[in-house]
Amino acid sequence: MDREYLIFCREWFEDYTSGVHCQDAEIEANIMLKLAHTYRVCQNMTAIAVSLGVNGEDLALAKAIALLHDVGRFEQLRGFGSYDDRMTFDHAMLGLKVINRAGVLFNLSKRERNLIRRSIWHHNKYTIPVTENAEVAFFSKMIRDADKLDILGVVADHFERRDQHPNRALDFGLADDLRLTQDAVSDIIQGKMVRINVLKTLGDLRLLYLSWIFDINFPITLDLMKEKGYLERLLADLSMEPEIIMVRDYLQAYLEKRFFAPLPPLDAAVLNRSTF
Repeated sequence: MDREYLIFCREWFEDYTSGVHCQDAEIEANIMLKLAHTYRVCQNMTAIAVSLGVNGEDLALAKAIALLHDVGRFEQLRGFGSYDDRMTFDHAMLGLKVINRAGVLFNLSKRERNLIRRSIWHHNKYTIPVTENAEVAFFSKMIRDADKLDILGVVADHFERRDQHPNRALDFGLADDLRLTQDAVSDIIQGKMVRINVLKTLGDLRLLYLSWIFDINFPITLDLMKEKGYLERLLADLSMEPEIIMVRDYLQAYLEKRFFAPLPPLDAAVLNRSTF
């Protein structure tokens, strides 16, 4: 993908999103929140890709993935007023339907179309299948990191300001309770991301976001998470019961280990791919 096609994608995105606004004030606020999120994810994606030596046409591809990754959220919000894929539809699937219907990618090569579509599909899934090819997995890991990094900031702000500025869409209909349930704590202590289907309270929801550190792929993402203090911010209002202390200590130890330990080397063939 060259710079001109990336500009075309940006212009299409801006034109499409200009038509998704809503007179319902709550839904409109979340549409604006998702627009701002998209542009910050583009910044995160650029920083992550550059840190990994991605450049030229592959850097443009990475930026396009970030720009288009949450297109489905706008249709989801306008139709259901919710971010909850469990109660509505998978927003990655919705986004791909919008993109395919509009023909945004039709003039790209088969490789480029596949990379963008597969990366968007994988960005919100629990894991990337081990059977996925290395290049798609690499771009998928970049967008997953870029997306998670911004969402952690959004939800940390939400929980800190929730009493004064409530947002039901960010609470996912969960009980207004900071207590933790056994299944959510168990997932964390096993070093796994908390499963969405075990969430019962807003305390569990905090654990889900905290457990994302187990799915962070690149050093720069860990650096920024640590710098912004997301672990401390999401734990801040949880009472220091024994299980909270156990979870906190486990997460802090894991983060310190990952922060100082070298990560596995990346595939040189993927990193060096460029036509510029």
